[in-house]
Amino acid sequence: MPTELPVDMLNRPLLEIVFRRKNNALFKKLARKTHFNVKEVEALAVIHRKITQTLDPMTRSVFRDILHSGLDFTENIRHLYIDRIFSVFDKKNVLQIPLEQWIEGLSIILRGNLNERIHFAFSIYDFMHTNKLKKEQIFPTMRGCLIKLQTDEDPDEAVKDLIDSLLKKLDVDRDGVISEDEFHRAVKERNLLLLECMGPVFPSRVARRTFLSTFTDRLGQF
Repeated sequence: MPTELPVDMLNRPLLEIVFRRKNNALFKKLARKTHFNVKEVEALAVIHRKITQTLDPMTRSVFRDILHSGLDFTENIRHLYIDRIFSVFDKKNVLQIPLEQWIEGLSIILRGNLNERIHFAFSIYDFMHTNKLKKEQIFPTMRGCLIKLQTDEDPDEAVKDLIDSLLKKLDVDRDGVISEDEFHRAVKERNLLLLECMGPVFPSRVARRTFLSTFTDRLGQF
């Protein structure tokens, strides 16, 4: 999505006006549920409308392109985390991102409070939906995110060592798995950097501010 184009520049301004008026009640509801005001919700709805009009439904592949170009997500092996972010956005499991889920998801990754971000990150890492992170399910995700070592050291062994170190920090009750409560407590009480300890799931501060600046002047300290 080219950032140089004004987000409200539609080919048919009259249709845009109709779209805004028709969905005004929905925009107000989303403003109450998210960290966006009504004008920001409206602007994001216009972005979603433009994307779906140009590229058809916001499917997984379209979503990947948006995160790569619009939020500067670095591509990793098999798009693993981007695909997980798509799945978390896609609450109804319809294999595309409807308008409401688009705005609710962006609310968290752009302006979410710490509790929301912790829950979101854990949901990304918990791709087996067990509410617990086991060593064997952490390994393939972290392996895909690490830069290939430039030494004779076995990269798999390096990943295993890193996971062992993480378990020592996060697995409070030493049962061999990381629960969401343990993850939550570790991030809030020990180190905020643990929020993305298993791979990047949020856009960088620069990317967030750049994206926000395309439709609002409320950049803030998010």
